[in-house]
Amino acid sequence: MRKKLLSLALALALCLGLTVPVFAMGSYTINGITATASPDGTINITGSGVLSEDHRKAVLELSYMVTEDKQIKTVEINIGAGIAYDENWSATVKEDFEEMFSSLGVNVVISDSAGQTVGGFTDVKKSDYFADPVLWATLNKITAGTSATTFSPNENCTVAQILSFLYRAYNSPKVSGSNPFSDVKSSDYYYNAALWAYGKGMVTGSTFGGDRPCTRAMAVTYMWQAAGGAWSASGEFKVSKSVIYGYNGNGGDVVIPDGITKIVDGFYGERLTSLTIPVSVTEVGVTAFGYNQNLTDVYYEGSKTQWDAIKVDENTGGDWAFGDTKPTIHYNSKMPEQKPVNTGFTDVSSTADYAQAVKWAVDKGVTAGTSDTTFSPDSVCTRGQIVTFLHRALAK
Repeated sequence: MRKKLLSLALALALCLGLTVPVFAMGSYTINGITATASPDGTINITGSGVLSEDHRKAVLELSYMVTEDKQIKTVEINIGAGIAYDENWSATVKEDFEEMFSSLGVNVVISDSAGQTVGGFTDVKKSDYFADPVLWATLNKITAGTSATTFSPNENCTVAQILSFLYRAYNSPKVSGSNPFSDVKSSDYYYNAALWAYGKGMVTGSTFGGDRPCTRAMAVTYMWQAAGGAWSASGEFKVSKSVIYGYNGNGGDVVIPDGITKIVDGFYGERLTSLTIPVSVTEVGVTAFGYNQNLTDVYYEGSKTQWDAIKVDENTGGDWAFGDTKPTIHYNSKMPEQKPVNTGFTDVSSTADYAQAVKWAVDKGVTAGTSDTTFSPDSVCTRGQIVTFLHRALAK
């Protein structure tokens, strides 16, 4: 029976396309990780990297080998230091044993041979608030540990680190252009991240300062900017004879150019947060600005009387169709350069350049305050905190 099952397992592995660069003496080596079977039913997994589907298949095949014609009832899988894996990987292995070995009475025990509890890191325990974020970050190659066995979650995070983490979390987009920074070399691990951040307006100037500690205010600002929160008057208008009939952009704070007389369409469902409309506009399509759920403020450069005189699809009246959104209309005004934002924290001014980022982070659940009334914007973030923020914002 065991030989038949082993033959079936080998055939299954071949059908599933198991990649086995090295196989000798009851061991597989795949992508820098070696799984070795011992006669006593123990399978030791050593090396460094992330356990994959191929490693799972290799472990399954080795399990057949160590139990064939032997009285072994428990296969112990020891995962060594420097190896990352998640609960889905171990759960799938256990399901394999339940399906393929239950009739033989063989069980499986999965443990960390060196006592690591999460991702092979001795300094990350399952009870730590950052345990899942650390595993997510390492499995998705957003960051690695500071060594094969340590993540250093309590170590301060630098500007270079958080921007590198963000760059990788956004799938490491291609960068172009010359290097604007006098303190960044092409050989630096954060070179592409620095250029990416510069291109998005997240960092400015001729120096990058990658070794600076990253504060809570800086962290939420970088994340907010990467998510698109810093757009202002973004996108391109499709204009013909002073008429806007389309818009190609990402929303944000949009300013309609002066001289436009009619807005037909183009903003329906866009992610507008504020809108500035010049007094030259005299006609607007009824669906022009519908369902912009984040639109809170409309700045009109004319008076309320002029606003009420604007034609809306042949009808007059300032009650435009903004969908379910009811923005505040500001007459005789333009969008201020820095809109006041009430965050509810006594240590975050409503006009602070990071106030909107703080509000975004709290609303999205990225982070809360350090107390009911304080955010502690100048406190330096640790590596554990940063990957936790990223996990909350970006993990699917």
